[in-house]
Amino acid sequence: METRSGMRKDKTKPTRRMWVCALAGGLFAGFAGQWGWQLERAQNVDLAAWQTWAVPLTAALVLILLLAWGFCGLEKWCCRASRSGGSKARTAVQNRRKMSALWTGGKYGLPLLAALLFVCWLPVFLAVYPGFFAYDATDELQQVLTGNYVTRHPLLHVLVLGKTVSGVGELTGSYNTGIAVYVLCQMAVMAFLLAWEIRSLQRLGAGSVFCGISFCFFAFFPVIVLYVLCTSKDIWYTAGMLAAVTLLCRYARGQSFTRAGWAGLFFALFATAVFRNNGFYVFLVWIPVLLVLAKKADRKKMAAVTGTVLLSVFVHNALLGNLLKPGDTGAQETLTVPIQQLARTWKYSPEVFSQEEREALFEILPQEVLERYTPKLSDLVKIDFRSDVYRKNPGRYRRLWLQTGCKAPATYLNAWLMTSYGFWYPDASIDVYNGWRNYVKSSWFSFETEEPGVRKSCLPWLEEQYRKLSLDNIVQQMPVVSWLFSPGAMCWVFVLGGLFCLSTRRCKVLGALLPIYVNWLTVLLGPTYLVRYVLIFWFALPLLMAAVFAPWRYRGDDEIGKLM
Repeated sequence: METRSGMRKDKTKPTRRMWVCALAGGLFAGFAGQWGWQLERAQNVDLAAWQTWAVPLTAALVLILLLAWGFCGLEKWCCRASRSGGSKARTAVQNRRKMSALWTGGKYGLPLLAALLFVCWLPVFLAVYPGFFAYDATDELQQVLTGNYVTRHPLLHVLVLGKTVSGVGELTGSYNTGIAVYVLCQMAVMAFLLAWEIRSLQRLGAGSVFCGISFCFFAFFPVIVLYVLCTSKDIWYTAGMLAAVTLLCRYARGQSFTRAGWAGLFFALFATAVFRNNGFYVFLVWIPVLLVLAKKADRKKMAAVTGTVLLSVFVHNALLGNLLKPGDTGAQETLTVPIQQLARTWKYSPEVFSQEEREALFEILPQEVLERYTPKLSDLVKIDFRSDVYRKNPGRYRRLWLQTGCKAPATYLNAWLMTSYGFWYPDASIDVYNGWRNYVKSSWFSFETEEPGVRKSCLPWLEEQYRKLSLDNIVQQMPVVSWLFSPGAMCWVFVLGGLFCLSTRRCKVLGALLPIYVNWLTVLLGPTYLVRYVLIFWFALPLLMAAVFAPWRYRGDDEIGKLM
């Protein structure tokens, strides 16, 4: 039972909602653990083996009990924290007001905190000067230099990166300087964004200790530092999503939007929608949730903001399309999973193809291309997919894919799991690019400055430490420690944290965090698993922790909200 204030009278036993969420969490963890273990060792899930089903179901039974009682215990802890009464809550808020301006956001608090983050990142910048010009950065720069644009990368990022690097390079005579200027500007923007996130954590009920831990996490944790210094489009996509999520978490906590807040939400949603191709689909899914999340008085404003963002995205695409005349890179980017499924079937079960089906297959994927199949990465095959042939008669090749899938469903399933299991199995080895370029033992991060940039380290000893972390597999082999750097482990944290929020009716915060989960679903259909595709897991981790541990739906919330 629950009282009118939303607090349960009997908090000694898990509720029905907790049991349901624990069931979902137990089944997810049980199957993800067992199936991921098989994929990591055998590159195949044996659906006919009894262990494939018995082990995860047995583990799920134990996990369901642990999660249900864990959710109950955590809720009791949150209740005690809020039930301590208005006097303690008031004292806590007053103590926060007396804290350093770094956390309270005084006149110079936000700029000073951002400056401290920037300074903490500078030694790494000097060690890897001019920064990590990687992940297709050379390709994007060449598009600007030659004027031959393609749709493979978001055109806005191509222009911002390419024009900055080439423009500064022409003025100074050094592309290194252009890359360095771009990276420094990116560092400054991210420093202000993360400083503002730390300030927002306090508005969500986090204390000074938690804010301090979050600062250290943003200042020194390698995932944050390396990608803040990387020119990949993923950092701007992550920044847009992070800003939108933070604003909406504050809104769910009871804070009303000012004009600046509505403007900030617009630009954050726009950045989310345009800086990665899957970001637009994340935004589309988020629109109805935003309308439900909005207060009744703000619903028209929310509709206006989301509608304006949608219109702006279409105008942006049309404007850049007409201005730059980009060439189409083909259908392979959206057909990554089907291409990989056909290639795996040809490698392991070529007998399932009839003569007519083989002819159709070789029309879009020549035999020499199919021979390059690798389980964890579709790039080697999809790069030579014949989109021009496919578009002449797509129905013919869709039938080929469906007919083959009916003959080899297990092969199709394993083909997809092998390119995605690193996003949900904590112990997956991130070695998908091993054998390419400078990847030998690990593909965790692209630790390079691509041409025309040249690495000129000012701190070689520090550069070597980050190189080992990125390209050696030492950290990935460390029990428990490796989970801090694992997309799969971060997935478990967000899934279980989200289920706890759902079990305790914190639906508003889940609405605010929704794009993180939708982004995860979209990357499951991508060409491989890499940290950069789910960067938001690390950047939004303090927000999730604040959502889980801060007692923000219990008695005293209104009073605390007024004081803050």
